[in-house]
Amino acid sequence: MKTIDLFPPCTIEDCKDKTPLHKHILTLQQEFLDASERFIALIGGYGSGKSLAAVIMGHLLSISIPGNMGIILRRTLPKLHDSTERIFLEVLERSGEQFVAREMRDGWPHRIIYGNGSEIAFRETKDPGRFLGPEYGWYLIDEAQEEPQDLIRKLNGRLRLPRADKYLKGMICTNPPPDKHWIAKMWPKPGHETKVVKVRGKEVKLTYRMIRSSTYDNPFLSSEYIAGILEGNTEAEARRILDGHYGFQQEGDPVYPMFNLLKHVGDPDTRIMTTYRVWDFGFRRPACTWHQMFRCKERTLHWVVLQERLGENQEAHDFATDVINMTKGDFTYVLKAGRNLVLDGGDAAGAQRSDRGPGPIIRLSRPVAPKGKDPAEGGFGLHFKYKKFKDIDPGLDEVRKCLGRKCKCGWPILMFHRRCRTTIEGMAGGYHYPKERPSSQDVLNKKPVKDGYYDNLSDTIRYFCMLFYKPLSNEFNQGIILGSNQLPQNDWDWMEKVAPI
Repeated sequence: MKTIDLFPPCTIEDCKDKTPLHKHILTLQQEFLDASERFIALIGGYGSGKSLAAVIMGHLLSISIPGNMGIILRRTLPKLHDSTERIFLEVLERSGEQFVAREMRDGWPHRIIYGNGSEIAFRETKDPGRFLGPEYGWYLIDEAQEEPQDLIRKLNGRLRLPRADKYLKGMICTNPPPDKHWIAKMWPKPGHETKVVKVRGKEVKLTYRMIRSSTYDNPFLSSEYIAGILEGNTEAEARRILDGHYGFQQEGDPVYPMFNLLKHVGDPDTRIMTTYRVWDFGFRRPACTWHQMFRCKERTLHWVVLQERLGENQEAHDFATDVINMTKGDFTYVLKAGRNLVLDGGDAAGAQRSDRGPGPIIRLSRPVAPKGKDPAEGGFGLHFKYKKFKDIDPGLDEVRKCLGRKCKCGWPILMFHRRCRTTIEGMAGGYHYPKERPSSQDVLNKKPVKDGYYDNLSDTIRYFCMLFYKPLSNEFNQGIILGSNQLPQNDWDWMEKVAPI
């Protein structure tokens, strides 16, 4: 039997290849079946054909290797029965293979035994101890974003069936999880990846492949189905569940509901002019964003966010090293024009002293450590502007005003460069209020959720607005800060004439 015969008949009425019972293999499904890597993740939008390709791969591994042992997993039995196992049994029926169904429950078999001795078990993942005893030749976790990372670690410990040694396969299928999920870290981008692990001094290579699939690429889905998804979700959420990109799952009302991906995201130029770095410190997720401001011919002050850096488990000195290196790489011409063109800002909390010593703003403002000394003992000679923000609401309101205003020149007041992906996701709803729970004090106070991820970058946006943008947005203040109390006589401000890099 050919592999294509395991797929269902085409249901497209006007298909150009229309013949009785003709079939198709989608591009993503063929890539999955051709993949030789040991660990494969099929990350895709709703209805993009992920599960079908995965169960067919499991079936092929079982009939090709006598005595193979596979397992198909999902979080609960109802989900397993109604989706993944149903698809598998349809494939098994089309294959014509002889099998014995065992462990019947609610009319569903939980073990399939092939004529060649291969077996496939179907289990829910609530109690891993029930299925982590045997050695496996392959496993499939469907909708893996529902599972903890510990599950795949334990399964990899059982992926060692000797008779399938050359063809061991760990597979997951899932709708895209948030980009801070363990799946996004294990499979960060589409394509092949080789990871090297040292075992007793010897380097061992493990191969991974991530395949991204889009709902739009499945011709068997109607446009009405896609329209229904678009209607009920935000733009950012639709990008995740339709296009198959890692993103966020919005749990409450967005802090900035007026943010629009089409309006506020673009490719603004980096100009040779004052550039602002705004910091939010903290070991777990330190954050920094880069900003510039210019006035258009309508004398309106525009604000662009050009770059972002979100650290992970970094001390202030190490994080600052990364930020300075990024500045040297992405803002080279600004630095060449003058080091004083780069200004830094943050919350006054970073300038406080505690029983653990001076805050990061104080430490980073110190001169560079002398040669022979530990670099962490010194700083970088940075000069911070900082302020104590007793209440976040005024800053949130000011950012909302910038997002909601429209300039006569045609450009938005606030624009984000598309490379600031995490910041953009935060603005689009990743930075949100908690779900409505009447007993929750957070709801009564109506403060954004502190998730330790989107909120850190979002804080830098608020800091910049209050430290730099709001004071400069008044034309009289601009004159004072820029060294002149006189408004410019020409139609275009001097910043408009600065050539982009």
